[in-house]
Amino acid sequence: MNKEFAKMCYFARIETGLSVKNASSLLNICERQLNYYEAGQKNIPDDIVAKMIKVYVNPELGYEYLRQTKTGKELALPAINMKGISSRTLQLRVCVKNVIDVLNELDIIACDDVIDQKEVNNFLDCMKQIQLLSGACVGIRLFRPIKKIRTDGNSTDFLDNINLNF
Repeated sequence: MNKEFAKMCYFARIETGLSVKNASSLLNICERQLNYYEAGQKNIPDDIVAKMIKVYVNPELGYEYLRQTKTGKELALPAINMKGISSRTLQLRVCVKNVIDVLNELDIIACDDVIDQKEVNNFLDCMKQIQLLSGACVGIRLFRPIKKIRTDGNSTDFLDNINLNF
């Protein structure tokens, strides 16, 4: 994997409020190994990524991990906005507007069920907007409220009662 994914793993751990010691214990690896992974010095095995997703309660890690694999690249999985919900919602609104703007062009191109050579560039521009929209939708779907850790070491409980599995 790359250093960006390693950085994502580091921030996912921090957002969860886990120390290297606690996280490595929950992941069943040594602290040094976790440090290597988070620094991007060693590739993270699939089973450890799966554990990170569960321990850090962060489905975005799994999506980004898959997106960077050969299979993920072949599937052309869209990039997603990893910021807060307001940023993701705004991005979704902009992408919806952009897709609406290109729908007339797409109708003209597709009405005869044939994409002529002269229509290819316009068609690809339309597909780019649709790809961006799909990424914005996935970003909203994968959003999870960050569970804040109180100073007494306990997590806030208001998120414990929310079911985000649709």
